[in-house]
Amino acid sequence: MHFEAELDDIHAERLLQLQRRLRKPLPEVVAELLTQAVDNLPTLLEPETEGQAVLRLLEEHGLLGCIEGDGRLSVEYKKHLWGNE
Repeated sequence: MHFEAELDDIHAERLLQLQRRLRKPLPEVVAELLTQAVDNLPTLLEPETEGQAVLRLLEEHGLLGCIEGDGRLSVEYKKHLWGNE
């Protein structure tokens, strides 16, 4: 498919910088950008809640589920954090 687009100078330069960094042909770079945009469309359409943002950040940084325990941390957190009962 042939596709033609007109970009302002800033976006054109950013696209060319990305192409140089990836060392790929421009059509391949644009195809990858479109794929990522379509895959993330639900995220773009529905604003992320504060809780979703926290969970996403915890997952991205490997912190979700990183503490071992008996699964009762929400009930016994003081015991685990300060040794109190």
